[in-house]
Amino acid sequence: MFRTTGALVAAALGASILITPSSASAASDWKCYGTQVKRCATVWWDQSADTYRARAKITDVAGGGSYQVKVTDVKLLRINKSDYVTVRSAKDHDGWHDTEDSAATATVDPCSPEQSYAVVATFSWKGASSGEKTWRPNQAWGNVCD
Repeated sequence: MFRTTGALVAAALGASILITPSSASAASDWKCYGTQVKRCATVWWDQSADTYRARAKITDVAGGGSYQVKVTDVKLLRINKSDYVTVRSAKDHDGWHDTEDSAATATVDPCSPEQSYAVVATFSWKGASSGEKTWRPNQAWGNVCD
């Protein structure tokens, strides 16, 4: 039933869903965007604790425009029908960094109840040209529970 529900949620939201069996050994993959400033996000699976958390990072890419960077307001979102519901958030307002910044939310048990999750964060950069973008990868993560 979970795989069918996950497919319907993905179709409704236009996102692809990665389904991971709880016994799998694959690590979570970063989904990234940008060239001079790389913005990355993932729903991170801690295999040893069998928990999920939202993670985000921003990097000033070498050879680019020499930017200061920060990532703030990271949210772990539970997919509920055709909406997203915030289940964990991290403000992480620790300021600007010269090359990279990252932030993560507290963890959740992906099997209580069994759900699909997504991540959204706000990425900011300043330098030759400044910018700010709130971004969510077009992907969600789910876990098949034992």
